[in-house]
Amino acid sequence: MKKLVVMMTLALGAGSFGVAHATIVGSVHDFSDNISVLGGNVAFDENSATGWNGRKEICRVCHVPHDHARASQRYLNGLLWNHGVSSATYTMYNNAWSSTLNGTQSAQPDGTAKLCLGCHDGSVGVDTFDKYAGGVVFANQYSPDAKVTNFTDGTNIDLRGTHPLSIQFPAGDTQFRDPTSATWANGGTVASTLDNGKVQCSTCHDVHNQESVAGTHLLRTGQTAATGTASGLCLTCHIK
Repeated sequence: MKKLVVMMTLALGAGSFGVAHATIVGSVHDFSDNISVLGGNVAFDENSATGWNGRKEICRVCHVPHDHARASQRYLNGLLWNHGVSSATYTMYNNAWSSTLNGTQSAQPDGTAKLCLGCHDGSVGVDTFDKYAGGVVFANQYSPDAKVTNFTDGTNIDLRGTHPLSIQFPAGDTQFRDPTSATWANGGTVASTLDNGKVQCSTCHDVHNQESVAGTHLLRTGQTAATGTASGLCLTCHIK
């Protein structure tokens, strides 16, 4: 089974843009070691298997091939989804906050961004998947950088401190490059990484790639002179 998972992952990685690149195996999203990072303590124990990911699978933390009639129906979020999603209300970017905001902004995170926030907003445990209640291991326990929304606006999680997401890429706007011709470091176009035309987390981050660009947070293009071109990620889309 492990060999099959690796083969499937390699196939998916190579097929994203028709070019070969690294895979999720061994990446920050590979939880097959299933251990807590809290001083090496066991955070979850299923049938005497140490760690919170008792099955020691990589893909199953987020995806499942069969829903097994679970009442949660997480697959309704798409992509054979198997992980909990946040029930939080978010404070989003809007025109009142930024008069220069271009593109139609969703009222709340949607698409793949909602799935990413299922771990990265810090309100849902990484171990909240499959049949497990979770709530023991959180993303920021692995790395402080893993929690991307650190502020609250009243009782809401404030997303105005991070790049707008779940926002339509403004086609034809002279402040932005044409997404059908602008390309990332691996040759894929910006358009190919949009989600139904929207900018989401996965537009800039290749979540299945061990090292999209070495020394970065799974970025599709290096952001510093050491990893590519200075502000290269920003300037792939923005004309400044």
